[in-house]
Formats: sequence, structure tokens, C-alpha cells
Amino acid sequence: MRPETAEDVAAALHEADGAGRAVVPWGAGTKQGFGNAPRAYDLALDLTGLDDILEYEPADLVVTAQAGVPLAALQERLGQAGQFLALDPPYAGRATLGGTLATNTSGPSRLLYGTARDLVLGMKVATPVGDLVKSGGKVVKNVVGYDLNKMHIGGLGTLGVMVEVTLKVHPLPRAEATVRATFESLAPAHAAAGLIFRSVLYPRAVELVRRAGSRDRRGNDGLAGRWEVLVWAAGSPATVERQVRDAMAWCREGGAVETGRLDGPAHQEIWQGVCDFGRALPEDAALLKLTTLPTQVAALVQAVEQTMGEAEGDGALGAAPAPDVLAHAGAGVVYATVPQASAPLLHRLMQVAGEHGGTAVVEEAPPDVKLELDVWGPVRDDFPLMQALKAQFDPRGTLNPGRFLGRI
Repeated sequence: MRPETAEDVAAALHEADGAGRAVVPWGAGTKQGFGNAPRAYDLALDLTGLDDILEYEPADLVVTAQAGVPLAALQERLGQAGQFLALDPPYAGRATLGGTLATNTSGPSRLLYGTARDLVLGMKVATPVGDLVKSGGKVVKNVVGYDLNKMHIGGLGTLGVMVEVTLKVHPLPRAEATVRATFESLAPAHAAAGLIFRSVLYPRAVELVRRAGSRDRRGNDGLAGRWEVLVWAAGSPATVERQVRDAMAWCREGGAVETGRLDGPAHQEIWQGVCDFGRALPEDAALLKLTTLPTQVAALVQAVEQTMGEAEGDGALGAAPAPDVLAHAGAGVVYATVPQASAPLLHRLMQVAGEHGGTAVVEEAPPDVKLELDVWGPVRDDFPLMQALKAQFDPRGTLNPGRFLGRI
């Protein structure tokens, strides 16, 4: 079904709930690989008909849009007024606003601007009983009622279907540039990144990147196995010059074998690659998202690589070539590709993350592998509360049944 209004969405959900049909909310479809395989799937609820920007007053730095609006279209409209929504998730050129929020995907800009939970002010949600429920407000400072919209961000549409969202926006920076520094190994790269994101420079992003099969411009393997620190400088021209100058100096002092500055199209291209990291995988590969304290990023990456190296000689875990790795260094979020992924290997990597005080979620994996493990990892102490919320908001299990943690 492709409803055209919020009321149509609520009516469709109510009808499906009464008939016992399982519903999968669908935007652009870019993130349907997230989560476990659904336990049942009878109806795709296409939300791309809800694609209007409802209210926008640039002076208030607030915009209200329907959930099916393409993120790129929203950014284009905001850009006409010199503003933007500080979300740079994967598939930003095709993804919808609702899908981005339902999966709580974010990108490198989270270091300066936060994630979707920091940008959403309010929303309207359709429930399986046919209601339209509002939460939050349409102003930046709002203390009225419970902040129920946070519950739907990252909820994968398992508690309700977003139909309308109000968000905080920011002025576009007047200048931008990238610092790119190459290191021989992880330890000095991690140290340099930490020095930069903990400094008073306040860059937009600081990333650690290692592509196992990277090649230089001449096609040589000069970058293979090396680590790069990428710094996104943004702000006034004077601010950008200060950020670039200090970041390059600190990287050189920290042992970088090469440093450089990127502007214009080269700057845009490298950050598009960061945002879309790991999203064009071979059919037998997986993408693992790990989280830990920023100070523990290097230790966690080393543990993951060691485990994958040991797996190469273990037939039970399957072959595991060296992974490509990208880390939002200041946020403690690490993405690692897992070539030739198997359920036992992914399960072991999730255990390793837990042993090092972190967590792991399998964001992308072959369908047959997904059937053998819970991609969200082991249930947590607060899982009974999550079950209670699911029972309260979707007692018949109509919405995305089985997709979320613990297959609720």
C-alpha cells in the first residue's frame, strides 16, 4: 500500500492489525538489510507518498517534514536558506527522512552535531490501533510531556510508523576543508586523532580509516595496511585555516608519513566515501558496527583483527581476510567489513566486543547468515522493559515482527 496522508497510514495499520497481517514500513528501501529477517511479512507500507515539507521558518532553525521526504530533497530546500540538517548517513542521496531516523543512522558529523536523537524535536506516529500520536514539540526549548519521540528513533518501526517529524537545523558553514594524514600503524594514528578531537579546535569530524586493499593514485599498494586520519574542518574561513594548520602539525609531530589538504570536489568526495563506507559489499560479506569508549578504539580494533586472523586457520569459523575499518574516533563507533562472513565468526566477534567493554551489531550480512544469529547481539538487562513497550504499543506484533533485539 502507498498511503498519501498520515490518516491513511493509521487506517492501513489498523486494518492490517485487525486482519493479523505483518507490516514492513518502507521508505526508499536503502536500509531494509538492517535488523533480523522478519518473522512474517504480508504488507509493505510504502511511505514515499508522504513527501511534503510542511513547515519551515529559517529564522527559527526548525523544520517540519513528512517521513517519506527524501533526505536529499530536504537538504536542498534547507540549503536555499543557507541551512542544513546535520545528518550524513549512508545512502543520503536516496534515503528518506523516516528511514534514516527509524534506523538511527548517522555519519561523521555526529562528533560536532550529535545524532538524530539530538536533532529531533517532535514527531507524529501512526500506531497499529489506528491512532496518530504526537510527542515533543516544534520549538528548540521544550519541556512539555515525556520525550516519547526518542523511543522511535532507532526502533526500526517496531513500535509505530513515523509520519511527521520536526527537527532542529543549523547554518551551513562558510568554509570547509579536509586534513588527510597517513600513518604506518594504528597506535600513532589513534593518538593523533585523540589529540585533535579532544582539543579546542572543535572540528566537524575526526575519522580513522584503514582499507586493507587500498592503492595509491598510480595503482600501487603503498596505502595497503596503512591508517589514515581524516579531519573535517568547518566554520568561518579563519576557523578552517586554524583547524587545518594545527591538525596537520599535530599529525606530523605524531609520526604521520604524509599529510595533505583537500578542498572543493576532493573534500566532498572523500567524505561521501566515509558516509557510505562498507555499503557496497560482496554477497558473502558482512558489516559489523562496534561501539566502545573513544580511548579504547585501538584496542578493540586490534582484538577484532586478531580474532579474524585466527579464524583464517580455523575451519569452524571460516576464512577471514583482513577487514577494512572506519572509526568515528571521537564517538567510539567502529565499522569493520567481514569478508566471507559466517555466523560462527560474527558471533565470536560480537563476543570479543563484549569482552573489551563494547558492543557489536551486524548491520549487513547475507540472508542465510542472518538466520543463524541475532544480529543485535545478546539481550541486555533492560530487555524486559523493551518487551513491555512492544506489548503496549504493538500487542499483536504487527510491525516488523522479529526484526529487533531479541526478535521482538
